Amino acid sequence: MSKGTTSSVSHFFQEQQIFSLAMLRLVGYGLILMAVLDYISLIFPPQFMNPSWEFQTVGSVVERMPIVLLGLVFVFCGERQARKAIEHKLLKYLSWLTLIFAIFLFICFPLNIINGFRIYYGNTTKVNAQVGPQIDALNKFQAELKSAESLTEISSVLQQQSQRRISIPTTVDKDQLKLNILETINDNQQKIESQTNRVKQNQKKVLLKNGVKWNLGGLISGLILVFIWRQTTWSRIPYEIED
Repeated sequence: MSKGTTSSVSHFFQEQQIFSLAMLRLVGYGLILMAVLDYISLIFPPQFMNPSWEFQTVGSVVERMPIVLLGLVFVFCGERQARKAIEHKLLKYLSWLTLIFAIFLFICFPLNIINGFRIYYGNTTKVNAQVGPQIDALNKFQAELKSAESLTEISSVLQQQSQRRISIPTTVDKDQLKLNILETINDNQQKIESQTNRVKQNQKKVLLKNGVKWNLGGLISGLILVFIWRQTTWSRIPYEIED
């Protein structure tokens, strides 16, 4: 093969390599831009000091990190090869932004733990507030029934509870009737407490699952961003390029 042919083949493969790098970088910029637009839609309108909003927003940011990381890898591939001067300036700022983003994710780690506890206690308080009146009503009903000494008093208590007229035959055993009603009340109390505990456990399970997933995901993403920042030192060093 002649020297001219070898040079043509080498030039062809070099052009193909440059074209491939340009395509990867274009895709990378596109992924980063789409992620930025997605993050803007997540953040606005902001609801700072709202633990649920902060918790969910950080989780959404972490879940979209693979797109950001993939975009950064594509953008920085090939280092300085086949780049314009303006792109070198852009990469310098983009490199520093990776470090800033990593610091943000590290800060979110303890913040999300605190918000997780705040949400848990808030959910518990809300459930207790919803169930409390029912338990109080049953306890009041139980106390009034225990203090009833005759069928007439029992009937009065039942009427007050059911909001309708109730007539108890005189042949009914008063003590057995009270016992049966008290057992029913106890069963209802146990059912309410069981349902309440189940709701609390489910909420705790979902909160813990998401908290662990998002916190570990944020920590891993932050470490990868720091690694990318360190590996892109070349982009932050002044460099003269011929246009």
